[in-house]
Amino acid sequence: MKQRGVFLIGLILISVYYFLFPRVAGKELIVNPDALTDLGSGELNPGVSSLQNHYLPVRNSRHAAFLGLNHEMLYQYFSDRMAIGNDWIAVSEGDELSLMEPDGSLIARIDDYGYPVAVDGRLFLYRSDTGILSKIDPAIGTILWRKECISDITVIDSRQGRTLIGYLDGRVQLIDDSGSIILEYRPGGSRIEAIYAGGLSEDGSKIALVCGLDPQRFVLLEERKNGFRPIAHHDTGTDFRRPVFLSFVRNGRQVLYENNGFAEVVDLNDYDTHSLGLPGKLAVSIDNPVEGTLLLFGKDKNNTMMRILSRYDLSLFESSVPSDISQITGDRNYALLIGDSSVAVLEFSVQ
Repeated sequence: MKQRGVFLIGLILISVYYFLFPRVAGKELIVNPDALTDLGSGELNPGVSSLQNHYLPVRNSRHAAFLGLNHEMLYQYFSDRMAIGNDWIAVSEGDELSLMEPDGSLIARIDDYGYPVAVDGRLFLYRSDTGILSKIDPAIGTILWRKECISDITVIDSRQGRTLIGYLDGRVQLIDDSGSIILEYRPGGSRIEAIYAGGLSEDGSKIALVCGLDPQRFVLLEERKNGFRPIAHHDTGTDFRRPVFLSFVRNGRQVLYENNGFAEVVDLNDYDTHSLGLPGKLAVSIDNPVEGTLLLFGKDKNNTMMRILSRYDLSLFESSVPSDISQITGDRNYALLIGDSSVAVLEFSVQ
């Protein structure tokens, strides 16, 4: 376990100098290993203060943990069914969902069975046997709404009190926190209808989708006075039959989605598209690990790659990472590489 962490840090150190600005500016992007935290060791920080106000949640397939300001282990949990947010954790056991604060203090116990799902700090409970999706307020444990889904869910995203749901039957719904359906939309235009990717802009006013087969299409909707209207679309040239990654990036100025062996970028000013090379399928994007940059993480059975791009999409940093890295998350000017048994923390700076 320790050897894997040392190997990871060694790989990162090989390629730490890439220029963020022209050479004449004398500034470089510096990537420094900051910490290596073991998961699953059972060891906690004995000096945890009740005044702790910065929790960083991390999760892999077997563990969930809260790290502190200096990325030290504070609390950890083990369960097959759990979801984690910045200041809560939901664990499903038997026919109950226990919603707790990071230290394990109980917020609420919900008498319902299902699989908890965290989406950008929002909590959902999904019962696959009945198709019922519930949205829960994690601050107090109340159920905001319940919906019976008559088709398999392929997409969930949530922003600004709105939840976007995409279905295998080709429908999209937008639901507010009162449970009212703001939008029910079917993109159409393809021989086979299904929603394979979807996302909401940070302000909840735009919806981006990858949908359908033969052809597969990108569709962008924007909220106007009379509701949401499609404002851009194009064929993607893909034929994915699985959920794919899609996200609004660059502070909402672009949409990024997975294509065949690369990442496709849609500029929301003029709707032009261009491609970004990335070995492995696009799995994560992080805005501004350093101001103006974009971090991409690609992963498949042959490649696990991290790349940082400038505001002009020039490659500033690129490194392969060990194959057990399943997720990358951001924290201020840090990136946390989450593996099967440890979290490696990288610090980015300009010097």
